[in-house]
Amino acid sequence: MAKADSQQTIEKEIKITGKGLMLGETVTLTLKPAPVDFGIVFRRVDMEGAPEVQVCPENWADILPRCTSLRSGDTTVSSIEHILSALGGLGVDNVVVELDAPEPPGLDGGAGPYVENIQAAGLVSQDAQRNFIEVTEPFALSSGDRQLVLLPADALEVTFIYAHPQTTPQVLTLKITPESYASDIAPARSFCFEDEIEALQALGIGKGASYDNVLVINTMGEPSIPLRFEDEFVRHKILDLIGDLYLAGRLPKAHVVAMRTGHAFHAEFVQALAEAGHLQQSAVQEPIEVMDIYDVLPHRHPMCMVDRVIEYESKKRAVGIKNVTYNEPIFEGHFPTQPVMPGVLQIEALAQLAAWLVLRDIGKEGELGYFRSISKATFRRAVIPGDQLRLEIEVAQLRSRLARIEGRVYVGDALATEAELSIVLASV
Repeated sequence: MAKADSQQTIEKEIKITGKGLMLGETVTLTLKPAPVDFGIVFRRVDMEGAPEVQVCPENWADILPRCTSLRSGDTTVSSIEHILSALGGLGVDNVVVELDAPEPPGLDGGAGPYVENIQAAGLVSQDAQRNFIEVTEPFALSSGDRQLVLLPADALEVTFIYAHPQTTPQVLTLKITPESYASDIAPARSFCFEDEIEALQALGIGKGASYDNVLVINTMGEPSIPLRFEDEFVRHKILDLIGDLYLAGRLPKAHVVAMRTGHAFHAEFVQALAEAGHLQQSAVQEPIEVMDIYDVLPHRHPMCMVDRVIEYESKKRAVGIKNVTYNEPIFEGHFPTQPVMPGVLQIEALAQLAAWLVLRDIGKEGELGYFRSISKATFRRAVIPGDQLRLEIEVAQLRSRLARIEGRVYVGDALATEAELSIVLASV
């Protein structure tokens, strides 16, 4: 598999210390390698239990202005666009981002230092296909004079149109490769206008900003320090756009055309892509049979309630099959003349499928998945020998050792059972 088509993680751990751009807190960021299909996960090591926030459209949150934030439960991270941009621009698919504060270091106001550290650590090609956002026809979102469009293409290309009354309009079209990103986009720094500073300070943001890491533009359109590029403003807008698009967990294989857009609009666009089905991962083509399920789950006959897994998306959802036969021991004592599968065993089947998915993705050696809670369980029809159960689970929330699951059991097209449950991972 060619490296360009393979998922990648970093070769070794990276540690960077600095001040957050928005809140000004001193922070140490640690990048750690992660396995295939892990994605990008922020881990707040300064909080009890080191809770995690997955980079995905569902976790986007409007927390601070002028930056991009995520929230999962009580856990938040903000100002993540520059580190996400560096990871996306260099093609890092799977990594843990540990933080001991609410936001990453602002560094020089661009993504250059992140890129240099990642390049120094090196990248490792992984044995799985990289995912992209791909469109077969134009996909657009517009609001007033803001517009963002994806056009079908074979590779990522960005055209950004930036205009502000205090500057000359800037337009740039650039094909994005790891090489072009590192040289032409990553060095471009954050900027603001001199007449905005008082309002930003009143909002309680920009506490880590200075004339060393932010270009301040006066009323004449002149920057406070020399520019690295004549069109550095539009290049930084492309940097932000790439980081915000990486909220999807993958970048487009498309020509992206952006006009007058910003962080919140980019997040709306990614959410619109998700709602339109453009972010759905391909389901597993080959079913996972019971002997492979045994490699993850400790259950064995007669207590293994999942015969095969026919679809799954890492950390998100799975679909399994359970064939109900008259020969199963449960029917010897459970209404033997009119056998009915107990509802609690249907919920057990959902839990086992959920445990399989969670243990596969984040479980450690020697851990098992245990019930923590069951709620809103409803049994809508009897399940009898000869029925084939389609087990569907969705991960509503995933923390470091705890998963909250929504599950449904179908017989054909008929809903038989549904419940919400949570599973905790713990060592034997």
